[in-house]
This record gives sequence, C-alpha cells and structure tokens, in this order.
Amino acid sequence: MKQNKGQLFGTFEVDETYVGGLEKNKHASKRSTGTRGRSVKTKTPVVGMVQRGGEVRAQVVERVTMQTVENQIKETAAKGSQIMSDDFLSYSRISKMFPHKAVSHGRGEYKNGDCHTNSIESFWALFKRGYHGVYHQMSRKHLQKYVDEFTFRFNRRAGEMQGVFADVLNRVTDSPTLHYKTLIEKTV
Repeated sequence: MKQNKGQLFGTFEVDETYVGGLEKNKHASKRSTGTRGRSVKTKTPVVGMVQRGGEVRAQVVERVTMQTVENQIKETAAKGSQIMSDDFLSYSRISKMFPHKAVSHGRGEYKNGDCHTNSIESFWALFKRGYHGVYHQMSRKHLQKYVDEFTFRFNRRAGEMQGVFADVLNRVTDSPTLHYKTLIEKTV
C-alpha cells in the first residue's frame, strides 16, 4: 500500500519490533535453540517510525543493522527532522545525519525531557494486539501486508469513518487480483 511510503518532516520516534511466536509456546519438538532477544531465526524484524502527532511508517527488514536503520530514516525523515530512539546500537550513528536523542531502556529510562519512544511503542502495542487477538499468526511472506494494514489504520485514526471506508473500498477495487495459488505458494 502506498500510504506506508513517503517523507515526513518533524520529530520522529524510531524503534524496532520482532514478529513471531515464542519458543516456550511451541511443542518441545518444534522449538529452536538460540532464539532469545533479537534473533531473526524464528522471528521477523520490523522497523517503524512515527512522526509525533502524525503518521507512522513501518517496514519489514531482514536484519536491524545500522545500515538498514539509516536507510529507513533517510527514506522517511526529511532533512531537519529530529530523531528519538532508545540506545540500541543500530541507532548510534543517526546523529551524524539528524539531530538525535536517545533514552536508555536498559537503565530504566523511558523519558528524558522531550525524548521518549512512547508513540512508536504504542503503535507496536496496537499491532501486537491485532497479531494476537485477530490474526493469531502472520506469515513472513505476507507480513509486510499486515504491517501496511496497521499503518493504514493508524494513519487514519482521526478520519471520518465514511471517508476511511470509501478509501478502503477504492483501494480494494483498484488492487490487482491475488490468486489463492499465489497466496499459499511456499517461498524459500
């Protein structure tokens, strides 16, 4: 969906989340070892940015590296924007491109003056509630479509329901047909 693209200007919060089931919830024979923390062995990372008081952008990525994060920020934040993040190492070089502040979640710091990541964390909470409460499982293959759906909802949260519904209908009728065979096709 096109609404999850494009540059914005202002103060942004950036954060990542990992989508996938917990190993402890799997049958013992299906559990993978070495998957704690930010492991991408059984989980898929998603990088998100929210403009304070504005829209969110989120993208499924292979890994949350410095280069990946920098590319996402350059695509989303216009020059002169300010970036807020936590102290995850992948965000350490952002200050070379944009004004940047970080909070240290590891030290129990979640707000320092105007620096916090509460807005993007709220978006992740909505996304995860949809994951657990509505879909129960999201395949890696189609994860970006789910992410796009939740960014669409979030970005239109203040809109009139009639206008939002009309926008959804237009997008559905203008979308190319997705055949069932393509939908279930296994990818490597």
